[in-house]
Amino acid sequence: MLEKVNTYYRKHPLTTILGVGLVLRLLSAIFSKGYGMTDDHFKIIEEAQSLLIGQLTDEWVPIEGTGGGKRSMLYPYLHYLFFKFLESVHITDPQVKMYFVRFIHAFYSMLTIFFSYKIMEILSDKKWAARIGWIAAMFWFLPMMSVRNLVEVVSLPLLLWGTYLILKYDKNLAKIKVVFLAGIVLSFAFTVRFQAVSFVGGLVLFLAYKKYWKALGLMALGGILPFVFNHIYIESILFDFPLFGKLINYIEFNIENSTTYVIGPWYNYALLFLGIFIPPLSIIMLIGLFKASRKYLILSLPFFCFFIFHSFFPGKQERFVLPILMFFPILGLLGYRMFLNGNNWWTKRPKFFRTSWRIFWAINIIVLIPITFTYSKRSKVEAMYHLASLEMEEKDYILYCADRFSAIGNMPYYYMKAERYPEYTRIYEDIHMATVLDELKTIEKSEYPDFVFLFHHQGMEGRLDEFKTVMPNLSFEKTVHASFIDRFMHWLNPRNRNYNIDIYRNEK
Repeated sequence: MLEKVNTYYRKHPLTTILGVGLVLRLLSAIFSKGYGMTDDHFKIIEEAQSLLIGQLTDEWVPIEGTGGGKRSMLYPYLHYLFFKFLESVHITDPQVKMYFVRFIHAFYSMLTIFFSYKIMEILSDKKWAARIGWIAAMFWFLPMMSVRNLVEVVSLPLLLWGTYLILKYDKNLAKIKVVFLAGIVLSFAFTVRFQAVSFVGGLVLFLAYKKYWKALGLMALGGILPFVFNHIYIESILFDFPLFGKLINYIEFNIENSTTYVIGPWYNYALLFLGIFIPPLSIIMLIGLFKASRKYLILSLPFFCFFIFHSFFPGKQERFVLPILMFFPILGLLGYRMFLNGNNWWTKRPKFFRTSWRIFWAINIIVLIPITFTYSKRSKVEAMYHLASLEMEEKDYILYCADRFSAIGNMPYYYMKAERYPEYTRIYEDIHMATVLDELKTIEKSEYPDFVFLFHHQGMEGRLDEFKTVMPNLSFEKTVHASFIDRFMHWLNPRNRNYNIDIYRNEK
């Protein structure tokens, strides 16, 4: 059996790698429910659902015509169209709809594996292309992240695809018309993630350096099409946003809030790449990256334009550099191959690379298994999904109670199958608790909260007793437990507030 597998792999390496990568992503699509970060749910799924129910909100989704949006409309609009199709065939369950969304993203992410392999194959050989292919297929967090709605990951296949098309033209493997297609693809990458413009700028520099003026013009011409479709047709004509209002607001917001969120030193992302690609292999890749940079300008120019921009911009989050994730190992291993062509330290110590490669895969697989099956933000998702079967009148007002605001944050209303956004109150301090209780005493009982979500915290039993003095008919329904990965992340960093939630219904 193993011999047959090996034989098939030797004859069809890319097909085998794609098959393994797809299996891992389908497993994540099935088991890795929830959402990873605030943006991949609230700026995509909630926005699409709000369009579906016809209730735009200024909390996360900008009100129509105000220009208040800071994100491209294209990606959430595609989700809106898909949700509309699903509901037209009577698929309305929020979790079932998300299964379909994750399955689509699983297949879409095959482009990351395919183009990573193909780029390396053109610049090296099948052996090294397979190495890159396996990294793209089985990198420890890629299967799980590939089925999320994170724009940084969604733009990755598009940047690889556009680069591959220009590479084929540069190597005389395709006619110049492919550059027009590259312009379309790269423009879509920009409309999904605006910061991708720094990567595209690097490819423009490459074409200019090579004096490919006609190709540069064709790429620009192709790039106009998605730009017009998204920023003029969808945003301005369909949704009445001011012309380029979202793009302008996004730029202004990021400039004004460059130091508002997570701040890191200029070398933050260099350390990140060294960590996630697991030393000592990551160190080999880093050294190889600089070795390969001059020879492979088509990869290094866009990589460094993107990397330097994000490194020196004050605001830093790990996800910001995910669009160039696969370019780091591609350039790194290309550089290592260059070292092997001479009589140097690397050629005299081949065991160092082999050992590093094995260490990488041993650690990678150990981490890959739990991450592929992780259910992130489980307690919040399942708490809201608990209300999905109820009529809207039974879940019109929800009261959330925790020890601090960040524990509650924003709740994923999409999963409650809401016909409209419910009224809600957050309690996170004792003084706020007293104020809310006083307010409840002054209104009719029919206007009381329908549900109380009690986030586990010290002193929660005392607060529950206080609630019952005003709402004596509170009845316990269930406890929704945080997933293992959520509890583990909270243990690693208490700022990750993923708590168990007790659900109480108010029998008015």
